[in-house]
Amino acid sequence: MQTVRVYAPASIGNIGPGFDVLGLAVTNLGDVVEARRRRSPGVSIIDIKGDGGKLPVDPAKNTSSIAAAKVLERLGAKGGMNIVVEKGVPFPSGLGSSAAGAVAGGVAANLLFGDKLPKDELLLACTEAEAAVSGGFFADNTAAALFGGCVVSSFSDGKFKLARLGGIPDAAIILATPEFPMPTKKSRAVLPKTVPMKDFVSNMANTALIVAAFAKKDAALFGSCIDDRIVEPARRKLIPGFDDVKAAALGAGALGCSISGGGASIFAVARKGLPLDRIGEAMKRAFKNNGLESKIHICNIDTRGARAIGGK
Repeated sequence: MQTVRVYAPASIGNIGPGFDVLGLAVTNLGDVVEARRRRSPGVSIIDIKGDGGKLPVDPAKNTSSIAAAKVLERLGAKGGMNIVVEKGVPFPSGLGSSAAGAVAGGVAANLLFGDKLPKDELLLACTEAEAAVSGGFFADNTAAALFGGCVVSSFSDGKFKLARLGGIPDAAIILATPEFPMPTKKSRAVLPKTVPMKDFVSNMANTALIVAAFAKKDAALFGSCIDDRIVEPARRKLIPGFDDVKAAALGAGALGCSISGGGASIFAVARKGLPLDRIGEAMKRAFKNNGLESKIHICNIDTRGARAIGGK
C-alpha cells in the first residue's frame, strides 16, 4: 500500500460521571488523514484543511503527525510518510478533536507499513501523541475513536486495560457546540483537589450503571445515569448558559445531559423516534439566550471506530 485515507470519529469523553475512564464515539463528525509513503524517514504535513489556519503544520506539534511518527518508530519502519489532515471535528470543543487527529494519523501509518502493530500498542502511540498536545495522559477519547462505541479504559504499569461495550441501537446523541473555545488545559485547571465521599460513590455507581446500560442495550438506563456530581459542578461555571442548555434538553425530552469531555460542547442522550431536532433546537435557543451561537449535530453511536476509507 502506497497511499491511504483514514477516518477517525469524534468522541465524548467521560460520558458524564466516568472521568477519564469512559469514552463514546459518535457519527457525523470526524477527522481524515490522507497519507503517502516515501523513502526518506520521518513525517511531513503537506496541508491541513478545515482548520481555518489554526493548527500547527510543524510535525512535532500536531497530534496526527506525532502519532504517525510514534507508530513508525515502534514498527522500525525504514521509510516515512507525507500526510494531509482534513479536520472535521471542531476544536477546542470537548469532542475529541486532538484524539481523532492522533488516531487517524496513527492508523494511517500502521496501514501504510503492513498493519503489524497490535491495537494496544497503536492505542498507546495515539494516546501519547494526544498527551503531547493536551498535557494529560488519558485514553477516553483515543480509545473511543480507535475502537468505536463505548470504551472503558485504564492505564497502569505501562499497559492499558480495555473493555469495548459497543453501542445502544435505539440511543441517539444530540451535540450542541457553542462558539466558545475551551482548551483542555483550562477545563482541567478547575477540577477539585478533593471530593466528598458521597459524590465519589455517586459517580462510581453511575459509571458502573452506564457500563450495565451498554451491556443491556438499555437507552433509558444509559440516559438516567448521566449524572456527574464532581466534574460537571466544577466546569459548568466556565460555559455560559450551561444550566439553561441542560434544562432545555431535559425539558424537550432528553434522557440525560452533561458536558462533553472538557467542554464547551454539551451532549444529550435521547431515544430514537423522538423529535430529536426539537431537543437540538431547544439547546441552541438556550445558548443563544445566553449570548452564544452554537451548532447542533444529531448523531448515532459510531460502533466502527477508525477505518480506512480509501487507498491503494
